[in-house]
Amino acid sequence: MKQFLLPRWYAGQARISISGDDYRYLARVLRLKSGATLPAVDAHGARYIMKLAAFSRSACEAEISPVAAAPKEAVSASGSPALTLLQCLPKGRKIDLIIRQATEAGVSRIVLLESERSVAREQEDAGRMRRLEKIAREALQQSGSPRLPSIEAPRPLASLRDAAGEWGTALFFHEERLSGGTLHELLAGPMERISILIGPEGGLSSSEVDLLAGAGFHSVFLGGTVLRVETAAIYAIAAVQTILQERDAWKAAH
Repeated sequence: MKQFLLPRWYAGQARISISGDDYRYLARVLRLKSGATLPAVDAHGARYIMKLAAFSRSACEAEISPVAAAPKEAVSASGSPALTLLQCLPKGRKIDLIIRQATEAGVSRIVLLESERSVAREQEDAGRMRRLEKIAREALQQSGSPRLPSIEAPRPLASLRDAAGEWGTALFFHEERLSGGTLHELLAGPMERISILIGPEGGLSSSEVDLLAGAGFHSVFLGGTVLRVETAAIYAIAAVQTILQERDAWKAAH
């Protein structure tokens, strides 16, 4: 465990009680004892040092000391624009890997979408959301990612049109070159939020492409190879993250 994710209800208390799965992981898997310290982070990305105190059979006390101020809501802890992943639901449990990798890569928000080529299974929604939140939590603790992404239940892709101003610099990655612009050009200006949309297996339909264009989304060419949906998601996130991290350098070079 690289860091411990504090409970969602944590609000700056100097001392908290840890029980349930978190306690079992600390005490029985990591075998930590009273006096052990480890980094901690809350759901907003603020960082702390946590010192474990008294242990009982089912809980332990922990002293929490802040080490950094919480980042602004719309900006990630690194100072880069916050990233939202808009992911059309893939088949089976491929979404598990997408959630894990997106969390490791520092995405701050994940919105699940039902598209024309998605396979909707409404009976799984409640259990699926609990599973995905657990996957994100584990990924954050193992990777040291700066914040836990919010994960939103599936909504129709067409709903993006009604919330066009919510997505900031909005991009959808496509297997065909639909415009002459480049990702570098799209990410060159000042921005607080970037949204990345990835389609399902089989890609987006032509009507969905038209809808996204009308909602202010810019198309980005994925390249000549056919990527699996779970590969496309981390490919797109990594491409955007790399440009954001290096854009000051390439601006200077030009």
